[in-house]
Formats: sequence, structure tokens, C-alpha cells
Amino acid sequence: MTTPLVSILWLNYNSAPFIGTPLESLERIRDLEYPNFELIVVDNGSTDKSFKTIEAALEKMDLQLKIIKLKRNLGFTGGNNVAYRARNPNSKYIVLLNNDAFPYPDGLSNLVESMENDKALGSAQGVILNHDGKTIDTAGGFDDELLSSYLFLRGREPKTLRREICISHANGAYAIYRVEAVEKVMGDNERILEDELFYTREDDLIGFRLWNAGFKVKAFPFIVGKHKRSSSSRRVGVNGMYMLFRNWSLLNEISNSRYRNLVRLLIMRCGFTSFTSLRVRRKGRINSEVSPSVFLRDFQKAVSNGREIGKKIKTRMGPIDIYKAPIIKVRPSVALPRLVIPQRFVNRDISKVLDKILSGEIELDQLIPFDIG
Repeated sequence: MTTPLVSILWLNYNSAPFIGTPLESLERIRDLEYPNFELIVVDNGSTDKSFKTIEAALEKMDLQLKIIKLKRNLGFTGGNNVAYRARNPNSKYIVLLNNDAFPYPDGLSNLVESMENDKALGSAQGVILNHDGKTIDTAGGFDDELLSSYLFLRGREPKTLRREICISHANGAYAIYRVEAVEKVMGDNERILEDELFYTREDDLIGFRLWNAGFKVKAFPFIVGKHKRSSSSRRVGVNGMYMLFRNWSLLNEISNSRYRNLVRLLIMRCGFTSFTSLRVRRKGRINSEVSPSVFLRDFQKAVSNGREIGKKIKTRMGPIDIYKAPIIKVRPSVALPRLVIPQRFVNRDISKVLDKILSGEIELDQLIPFDIG
């Protein structure tokens, strides 16, 4: 197998409360069997002492290394874009790797070999396990016409996936991208992700862009590592909800979903549900820290900001055709009830569709959207 240069992008932000996690991630990077990679570490303006601890650990590792310290937090997208611009110009592939992800020694070699064997691949990932190694964290992501996103095979047994499959997008926890493909879809902008998204749904958007440019995105059945999901953002609260709804609205503005107006109503419905979940604590107690008026103000701001940012991105980069990617096509008879039915019933139906993908009943290489309903 050839061993082209790979640039691994790795971010840190205020990780002192769980510093053992990023240190373990760095140790696993050090132990990678792939012989030709550089590690680009970006600190996203941390205000704790975590970066000093990380620097001290890196000094003891024999790695091809670049370290960048930012003055402020640019988010997952902005931080990775800084790292992307610092890559070696000879790098053929970029790897996004979260600081709470732990790559297996042979994982990167398998990913590079898969990319080398299929020039049509713009991005790929392997199976990522939960940190306990007992179940799958994700084997990629699928989007539906309502622009909801689903982690493929989450919670299933590690060896559930037995063949490579096309997916809507690779998960940013641990994914590989072809630099040539990124340059084609992002133009001369010298970034791999859209800065404005900050975090969440950025991997959905780059996945759509790759499919729109004629590249494929696939998940492969080999296990590449483990992941402690949301280690650095586990207490998202209202701020996390803001980003979720803003970027959902942003994607809706850019896309050509036939349900664009319905998505706007669905976002409103999910906003109410999210407020209720934040407002009511366990055992029915009211959380006085979540004010109805403040939440409503922030929610309205999230939706309007998402639409405005989406318009700017669409003007600059062009719209996305979601139907060029393998997505879950939702029949009208099922789409309308989504405004009122509980999410657990939606997840049940989505699971049935994903089972058909897994069994091979649905052939994704044909790029025909598959139905729910």
C-alpha cells in the first residue's frame, strides 16, 4: 500500500475537567501504525490550564507536529479551518479527529487504503465504538428530507456492519477527507468546513457538498477506534439548543428540500419540546434557571440568524441538492404527522429503514432516496 501524507486535525478547548480523555487520545495517535502523518494541534482559546498539560505531553511524543494557540474560541469549524490552512501542502488526506476519540493502531492505514482504492471517494469513515467497546457509537450519518440527522448503527453490536455502504456524511469525530475533493467543493477559500456553523451539523453540510460535486461518502466495516461522545460539550443546555436550531434553520435555507416550509414548523415544534425538557427537571420539578421569555428570545434569534447565515452561504457557495446524496425520503403521509408524533416513534421508523440498508435490501450506490412511510 502507498503511504501518502495525512494531516490529522485535533482541537482542544478547556478540557481540564476531563484532561485524561484528550491525553489518552494523543497517546493513541502516537501509537498509530501508519508511517506518514502529521498532527496539527489547535487550542481554541482555552482559559484553563489544559493546554499547558497537553503541550507537556506532546513534548514527550516523537511526532511530526504543529501546535497553534488561538486567542479565542473559533468553534469546531473555525479551529479545524485554522488547522487545515496549516497543513503540509503535500498532504493528500485530512483527518478530523475529536480530542475525545481514540484511534486504533491500524485504523488510519485502513482508511487511507480505502481512499486509495476508490478515487471517487471524497470522504470515508470506519466503525467507531463507544468508549466501553461494547456497542457502536456511529458508522456514519444519514439525513432525511426534513433535514434531521441520524447516527447510523448507534447502539448496535460492534460487528453489525459487514460491508461498505454509502452514507449521507461521515461523522466528524473521526473521518478522512480527500484534499483534492475539499478544494473542489470549497473553492479557493482554504477551509474544510463553513466557519459560520461553529459546531454541529458541519459534517452534514460538507457531506452534501461532496455528493453535489460528484464524490461519494462511504462507511467501511472495519473498526477504527472508540469515542466518548460529547465529552467537551456535555453540558450544552440553552447554548447547545441555540446552535442546534440555528444550524438546522441554516441547512434548510441552503437546501432544496421539498419540505422547506414544513421544516420551519418542525423546528418550532422541536423548540417547544426542548424548552419543556430543559424547564422540567426530573420528578417534575421546575428549573427556574430556564426562563420562558429568555428561551423564546434566544430561540427566535437562532431561527432568524440561521436563515440569514444560510442565505449568505448560499450566495457565496451556491445551494445544495440533497437529492444527490443517499437520504431518507419521507412520504407526505408521514412527513405531516412529524409535527405532532413523539420522536421515539420517528426513531423506530427510521431504524426500520436503516435495517434495510444494512441488509442490502436498499442499494445505495444507485443514489435513489429510500422511503420511510
